[in-house]
Amino acid sequence: MTNEHTDHSATNNLDRTMPTRQEAAANDSADEAAVRALYQQLMDGWNQGSGEAFAAVFTEDGDLVGFDGTHFKGRQEIAPFHQQLFDKWLKGSRLVGQVKDVRFLSPDIAVMHAVGGTVMRGKSEPTPERDSIQTLVATRQEGDEWRLAAFQNTRLHPINNSAITFLIWTLSDLLWKVFRLIKQRIGRHRQGG
Repeated sequence: MTNEHTDHSATNNLDRTMPTRQEAAANDSADEAAVRALYQQLMDGWNQGSGEAFAAVFTEDGDLVGFDGTHFKGRQEIAPFHQQLFDKWLKGSRLVGQVKDVRFLSPDIAVMHAVGGTVMRGKSEPTPERDSIQTLVATRQEGDEWRLAAFQNTRLHPINNSAITFLIWTLSDLLWKVFRLIKQRIGRHRQGG
């Protein structure tokens, strides 16, 4: 018969480094609040008419895909393009929206869905034809700061079983095709071809 004394101090130290359920829930809640705050910061940048403030919520190399499929890579592309919009076509507009859900893929990556709309200058309500569903991917950066790594904006124009809706979509596609062809011809003409 041996009288072995088991040292449980390593186990106890491990237990002390693991967060309790309450601590984990508080961390999750704080992280979700931080991710949701990114959406508000994005809207605030738009509402200030500041391309720099709008782009500041993105990672340095973050992606933004606009409603029309235009892809911007990084703050250096996002900021000046949006500043042009704010200075011309969307001057005085406001972005409004609501986060619908946040889901964590890992402790440092979250997917967020929001529905947003644009209130045009001089109006008090969003223009329904500008309503969008937005998918945002947030990542935790150094210093426990969250930033958007990706943002996809898609206009809400669902296709249903209606013949009229189908015709509108078909006409819209045709107009985009004509626009693209005209743009290509103008480009070739300017190049001397």
